[in-house]
Amino acid sequence: MLTTATVEEASQQASITRKTAYKYLNDPLFKEAYRDARRDAMQQVTTTLQTTSVKAVHTLAEVLDDKDATASAKIQASRSILEFAYRAIELDDITARLEELETTITN
Repeated sequence: MLTTATVEEASQQASITRKTAYKYLNDPLFKEAYRDARRDAMQQVTTTLQTTSVKAVHTLAEVLDDKDATASAKIQASRSILEFAYRAIELDDITARLEELETTITN
C-alpha cells in the first residue's frame, strides 16, 4: 500500500481481493503497523529534504549574486529566501510556545 496509489492496486500486487485489503485496513494492528511504515517513509523523505535544503539555499544565493541573472530571477530568489526565513522564525516561535504550554501543563 505504500508503493501504490490505490487500495485496488495494492490488493492486485499482493494477490488478495479488494475486500481483504479493506479488512486489513480496518484491523487495529494492521492500521498501527501501516501508520508506522508511512511515518518511517516520511521521515526518510524529510531527512532528504533537510540535507538538500542547504544546497537549495546556496543555489538561491548564487542567483542573487549572479550579475547575468535576470531581474525576475533575482526577485524570485529573494522572495523565496525571505519567505523561508519568515517561516523558520514562525516555526521557532510556535515551537517555543508549545514547549511553554507543555511545561505549564506538566507542572
